[in-house]
Amino acid sequence: MQNKTVVSKPSETAFYTALRRTLAHLKFSNNTFGPDYLASIFLPAHFRFFLKFQKIRENTWNKMSTMMPGLTYYVIARTAFFDEQFLNALKSKTPQIVLLGAGYDSRAYRFMNLNQETRIFELDSSPTQQRKIKCLKKAKVEIPASVTFIPINFMQDNLLVELVKNGFHEQKATLFLWEGVSYYLDRQSVISTLQNIKHCTHDNNRVVMDYSIPITEEILKTTYGAETFLNSMREFHENEKFLFAIKDEEIDEFLTQNHLRLIELLDNKMIEQKYLLDQTGMLIGKMTGNFRFVIAT
Repeated sequence: MQNKTVVSKPSETAFYTALRRTLAHLKFSNNTFGPDYLASIFLPAHFRFFLKFQKIRENTWNKMSTMMPGLTYYVIARTAFFDEQFLNALKSKTPQIVLLGAGYDSRAYRFMNLNQETRIFELDSSPTQQRKIKCLKKAKVEIPASVTFIPINFMQDNLLVELVKNGFHEQKATLFLWEGVSYYLDRQSVISTLQNIKHCTHDNNRVVMDYSIPITEEILKTTYGAETFLNSMREFHENEKFLFAIKDEEIDEFLTQNHLRLIELLDNKMIEQKYLLDQTGMLIGKMTGNFRFVIAT
């Protein structure tokens, strides 16, 4: 590929995802909306100290919600969705799980006792991955033998080559989890990643990912949180720009072109109804409306 982007520091968006998961855990204290009890270990010590105080937690939540309306609720729903897929793979004893752009994902550690024989490959940029490992060790969180860390630049490195070099078996059934990543890659990098996945020829392979629809003028006017979210991304995350988006009506053909078959597509309304309703059936909060979930095989 032509793009030789070199990532020199840990991901800012991965950090803020960990912060949102921490806030959700402290606010809801349950496995439905706040299951990630390890998210806080990836925050600096002074963050963890100040978040002990309810007023500071509330102020932080409100400030982040003003900057990016609905994004914390989207992260809550996304965490639940990807937890569900991860757990299903463990229960079915899927031989391999690949986390593409793992960030501060904690599933390999939160669900360690449920993992009988699944190998987990965590791929991310070296700076983010090294910081993650440092945080895990500092918090004395056991890194199980089932986990393999692979540093990668998705815009430069060959996914399949890097996996195979590190013990991945192409012929074994695999769940590929691609959470919070696709929209930060250019279109060719997304295609290259999917085409690498197709070379893993087992019939039971699955790809689970989220993506964004294009934030057009119409979407800005009609989709909750989209305009403020986009403006905040431009202002505060200049190094992690939104590069890839695809329309809902194009995702099926896009996957087919890359030798994948669409199993399920969840738009923002479906995500809210499935993952953001409390026990009384009330919506706990609206999510930023331009995001989608996809399951493909």
